[in-house]
Amino acid sequence: MDRRFEGRDRTPTRVDHRDARASMAAPAILIGALVVIVGTFLDWASGTVIDATGTTQTETLDLGGLNIPDGRIVMGIGLALLVMAALMWANKRVGSWFDADLLGVTLSTVAIGTIVAFLIDVGDTGRSVEIGTYVSLAGAVIAFIGGLAALLRSGSDRATVDDEGRGDVGRRAAA
Repeated sequence: MDRRFEGRDRTPTRVDHRDARASMAAPAILIGALVVIVGTFLDWASGTVIDATGTTQTETLDLGGLNIPDGRIVMGIGLALLVMAALMWANKRVGSWFDADLLGVTLSTVAIGTIVAFLIDVGDTGRSVEIGTYVSLAGAVIAFIGGLAALLRSGSDRATVDDEGRGDVGRRAAA
């Protein structure tokens, strides 16, 4: 950064000459979010319905992701990831995308945890898991890996000292 004097009162301002860039995580989070959303429209579980006497199986029940509370939560997270990834891809930022990458990792981790809890719960009720659960899980994992890779890179950007001393926390002085 250069210190330049601008304006009549000659106040110093900092000018950043680095190039702005979109986040590296945006494409992976966008693809993962789309896969998560598609997965919530598919069937998540199936099982047989037993009548009130408890002896007769009357029909097979298929539960879509939107018919289950966990599926609706995952759909909301997928929509949040989709909006976040679109904004990260459309906007350019000078410096690090650390905060947005961290949010992507956090949201995808919550989606993975919700889906895994659903998988554990379905096994207890005697129902079988359907393809939509695995599709949504795969999308959440894609978003997680993309966000984590970018997070690790942006974290290293923040800790790296360049020619002008940016990134060196020990040399920073209060303004």
